[in-house]
Amino acid sequence: MRRPHVTLFPFAHSLSQPRAEARGRSAFTLIELLVVIAIIAILIGLLLPAVQKVRSAAARMKCQNNLKQIGLATHNYHDANQKLPYSSLDRQSASDAKTYVTGHILLMPYLEQDAVAKRWNPKLTRSSTDDSDGDGYSNAILQTMLIPTYTCPSMTPPSGTLGGTENRAYCSYIFNAGTMDCALFAYWEYYGLQSPPAYDGTVIPLIFPTISTPNLTNITDGTSNTFLAGETDFKPRGVPSTEMGGIWGYGYIGYSFGSTAWPFNRHNNTSTVYGAFRSEHTGGASFVFADGSVRFVPESIDNTTYQRLSTRAGGEVIPNF
Repeated sequence: MRRPHVTLFPFAHSLSQPRAEARGRSAFTLIELLVVIAIIAILIGLLLPAVQKVRSAAARMKCQNNLKQIGLATHNYHDANQKLPYSSLDRQSASDAKTYVTGHILLMPYLEQDAVAKRWNPKLTRSSTDDSDGDGYSNAILQTMLIPTYTCPSMTPPSGTLGGTENRAYCSYIFNAGTMDCALFAYWEYYGLQSPPAYDGTVIPLIFPTISTPNLTNITDGTSNTFLAGETDFKPRGVPSTEMGGIWGYGYIGYSFGSTAWPFNRHNNTSTVYGAFRSEHTGGASFVFADGSVRFVPESIDNTTYQRLSTRAGGEVIPNF
């Protein structure tokens, strides 16, 4: 008699099936992969603006710290000399050649840049290669050095070298000369003035050293209501250029000082504008005031208020901005 076949483990076959199917589904399907990629793309799209915002905020904070250091250095200079520095000095005396020494150079001993300041010869032009003292440095060499405190991390560098073979170092901050056009400093006779312009700002340019610069007590509008220095860049027409920006080693018109004669924070200029305040921060630019405080000025500021902030003794009422 034939013995019947008995299955000892009736569920063995059914249990082995899911394992085989699982082994067959070890990879993602195309649809699943596309979904994952889409999710990652969405997350990146959400994170990038946040990262950019953090970077912009950090750059703006660094920029404002630079201005704070410039403000403190200016006050230290004032304490040592009982007057504010000039932003540019055309010549050392009536008989000297035009050297255009800048206020940036005067402040260097107070910004831990004394090594540069000591080697700069104010009696020679910025392009002079004279190295009579044999220290290996001339004005021509020094003027090519970027000074970290004078450079905003948000500012796009010039599109090429400045001054041709001179390769002048750029800077992001210029002093406040007031409301008058910066071009008048060098071309006052051309514009029909009988004498050099008397700028009404805080750190003003001078033709001769016999004229004294203001001191803090001359700022009768209030040091907290008056610009000391502010930002500029090399994008007056909206794209990087080599024109109309800041240069710490050459105090020509608008290179080391600016004015409120031109509209604030404009990057669509169609004509030449020397010494205009503007920045690459979103919505405005930072200024250090004569009391040493640093504030961000919105580009929506009324132009009359903007100009009033640049005068040291105009007697104007300054509204909130």
